[in-house]
Amino acid sequence: MFRKNKLEELVYYTSPVFEKYNIKHFFASRFGGVSGGAFDSLNVSLARKDENGYTDAPENVLENYKRALEIVGVNPENACAARQVHSCDVKRVTNADAGFGIIPERQFENGFDATLLDKNTENVDALCVKTADCVPILLANLKTGSVAAVHAGWRGTVSDIAVKSAKMLGDPCDIAAAIGPCIGMCCYQVGDEVYQAVKRLFAFYGMENLVNNTFAFRANCSADTAKYANLAEINRLLLINAGLKEQNVDVSGLCTCCARDEHGRNIFFSHRGYGGHSGTFVSGIRKL
Repeated sequence: MFRKNKLEELVYYTSPVFEKYNIKHFFASRFGGVSGGAFDSLNVSLARKDENGYTDAPENVLENYKRALEIVGVNPENACAARQVHSCDVKRVTNADAGFGIIPERQFENGFDATLLDKNTENVDALCVKTADCVPILLANLKTGSVAAVHAGWRGTVSDIAVKSAKMLGDPCDIAAAIGPCIGMCCYQVGDEVYQAVKRLFAFYGMENLVNNTFAFRANCSADTAKYANLAEINRLLLINAGLKEQNVDVSGLCTCCARDEHGRNIFFSHRGYGGHSGTFVSGIRKL
């Protein structure tokens, strides 16, 4: 389980594995920002809309990024976030990308769902990823100091975006991974399309015997069998199969759809939990 932390009013979570290696990172909750309404309060999405079709104010989003990035001691101008489109595309960040995806006026034209940052990239110190049920995955090469931030929805997961990013980062044996809060098997009912896609990917790797470890099967009111997917576990198994050491792959154990705090409040933004009308929370990692 991840550790709960607090910076003033900002509640965030960290991986014990990453802490062991002194990797500066965070998985923020929805608390501690300046946004209101459906975006209350640490929303970092400029695009998501509330029930009335309104988006959050750009100045709120920038301030929320600023507050979150304070956890790792980085200014928004020196961070970068992908333009996420549920793809399997990965971008290696350059000096020219400083502030892109973070500063409202600096947005990428093309979409991709993972970013890689080499330690010697001078103008960029941290990467961020936005989620609201999809899986945020942070990767760090313990030898080179390079890092990656991955957005893995079910399409990205079955396209193997986490493994693709890890291999681009270096020798999998040298990489640590933190798989953050996402919708859990408790809440994530999926269609047969998702189940079959996972089966095909696992069969490709000779992992067919593990497929049913990542799904729950429950009878529903129509006497059919409903399928519930464990996206975090699917990505964990894929990363370990790719060569990451099992002890270096950490999983939060937190469901974005149903996790509540001691006051009964939703800890995270959830696309499914709020019918698509909510913000997104941010996760981030600083290069070593």
